[in-house]
Amino acid sequence: MLPPRIRLLIAALTLWLGVMLISHGAHVAGAVCCVGTLALTWGYFRVGSVWLALAAYRMGNVEQMSVHVRRVRWPRLLSPRYRGYYHWLQGVGLAIEGRIAPARDHLLQARRWRFRTENDRSIMECQLADMAIRCGEPAQAWSHLGHARTLRHHPRVDTLIASVEARIPAEAR
Repeated sequence: MLPPRIRLLIAALTLWLGVMLISHGAHVAGAVCCVGTLALTWGYFRVGSVWLALAAYRMGNVEQMSVHVRRVRWPRLLSPRYRGYYHWLQGVGLAIEGRIAPARDHLLQARRWRFRTENDRSIMECQLADMAIRCGEPAQAWSHLGHARTLRHHPRVDTLIASVEARIPAEAR
């Protein structure tokens, strides 16, 4: 996926080309270019920078992830899948900044949306469990980890589950 500025530049060029074609009598080709401009622009608002933020998160570059998440201007225009990822990544960024309550709110909002993989949802549940521990709710953390265990996930997520579980007091299990 291209960065947002490049996508907007391509949209502007296709619009210019469409207008030029229409003014020279090539109405069908010009209309196709103008429709292409609308599609590129709509795609920008539907996906925004969330895809880039997710790619940065998966590479371990949380600073770049935070930059891309902040670039999302209208999260309500995102597709349902990308809206879930938006809230998830927004929660991760806020947690890193130490803003636990809003981070937890975003992670809870992310639960309401679809994810592309159960592995992603399992990781998000582990992060919710971490937030619950930080908020002094170990029973809730245990519940989140139980949900994370039931989802299909990569074996590395089992390590994450175990590390969060080790922080839950025995009486809360």
